[in-house]
Amino acid sequence: MADLESLARGFNRLAPWLVAGLLLAAGWVAADRYLAGGGGSDAVVVVTPEICDLNEGACAAQHPEGGQMTLEITPRPVPMLRELELHLHHVGHDGRDPEWVELDFAGVEMYMGFQRPRLERVGPGEYAGTTTLPICTTEAMTWAATVLPEGDGDAARVQYRFVTARDH
Repeated sequence: MADLESLARGFNRLAPWLVAGLLLAAGWVAADRYLAGGGGSDAVVVVTPEICDLNEGACAAQHPEGGQMTLEITPRPVPMLRELELHLHHVGHDGRDPEWVELDFAGVEMYMGFQRPRLERVGPGEYAGTTTLPICTTEAMTWAATVLPEGDGDAARVQYRFVTARDH
């Protein structure tokens, strides 16, 4: 019985260090995978509200593979639980237009469900579609809208962030 108690005490002393090591490893992997600016061709340009606010108008970003990508969401400010018009324009690129793109909307502070509307090509480098964002239980929600050419997450290069707020 004493050996079992000794083993339990030893494990209790070691357990916090094991948990800390696992959390550190998970954080390292998550940071490497999800943070922009990691370098290489897989870098994702992140447009934050401080750089350009989609609640005030269209936002443009330099695409890492060439050209400029502009996203516009109407109406403004961006509401929750109302249909949104989505317009994406990519100019100055190499001319290879996908037939469609998806815009993956993900809650930054919390999971908000699967929100990935498909935008159809309506002209050279131009895409349009609609979606409705769910309401958040908090007063405001930061969204990350990532452009996915033909739904390919590995081809994502531009992400726009914006904040929605509850109407009072």
